[in-house]
Amino acid sequence: MGARQAVEFVLSLSGQAHNAELAEAGRTVFEDNCAACHGDDGRGGYENGAPDLGDSRWIYGGSRDDIYRSVYYGRMGVMPAWQGRLSDAQIRMLTLYVLWNGSDARD
Repeated sequence: MGARQAVEFVLSLSGQAHNAELAEAGRTVFEDNCAACHGDDGRGGYENGAPDLGDSRWIYGGSRDDIYRSVYYGRMGVMPAWQGRLSDAQIRMLTLYVLWNGSDARD
């Protein structure tokens, strides 16, 4: 559901028709996953190579389906995909790795 919510939020940024309830939920998804590159306001910037999501110029198309494909699958190895994110087991292993190595650094 997070990708669909993010898409609705992106549609709202560019002034397109969108589901307001999903877009509001998508704001948090965007802040947590997209704002690091696209900025809190979705305006992007050359310094991090992220396009402006608030205008009407789209690299890969600005329809709901086009935006979904960009969000879900990523683009050109630059924008990370949502598909295939870490599994619960991988997250646990990563957490243990960070905790284990972090304790060594403090000693």
